Amino acid sequence: MKAWLFLILAIIFEVGGVSFMKAFDEPLLKYGIMGSMLAISYYFMALAIVKIPVAIAYAIWEVVGLSLVVLVSLIIFKESLTLWQVFALLLAGVGIILINLGEEHEEHKKAEK
Repeated sequence: MKAWLFLILAIIFEVGGVSFMKAFDEPLLKYGIMGSMLAISYYFMALAIVKIPVAIAYAIWEVVGLSLVVLVSLIIFKESLTLWQVFALLLAGVGIILINLGEEHEEHKKAEK
C-alpha cells in the first residue's frame, strides 16, 4: 500500500514541476522549482518500484501525470485541446489498461508453475 502512496506522490510532484515551467517567467525560479520537484518525483518513483512492477508504475506515472498536466493547462492556463489530442489521451489510457492486463496475465502464469 505504501508503494502506491509513493507513486501518487511521484505523480503529484511531476505535475507540479512541469506546471511551474509555464507559471513563472523568471528562468532561475522556474527551473529551480521544476528541477527540485522533478527530482523529488523521481525519488518517490524509485521507492514505488520496489514493490510495483516498473512497467506498471511507469505507465501509470506517465498517463496519470499527462492527464493531470492537461487538466492544469486547461483550467489554470486556459489552453485548449484539439480532437486529435483528446483521442491520443484516450489511446494512452487504453494502453495503460492493456499493460496492466498483460502484467496480471504474466503473474498468473508464473504462479501456476
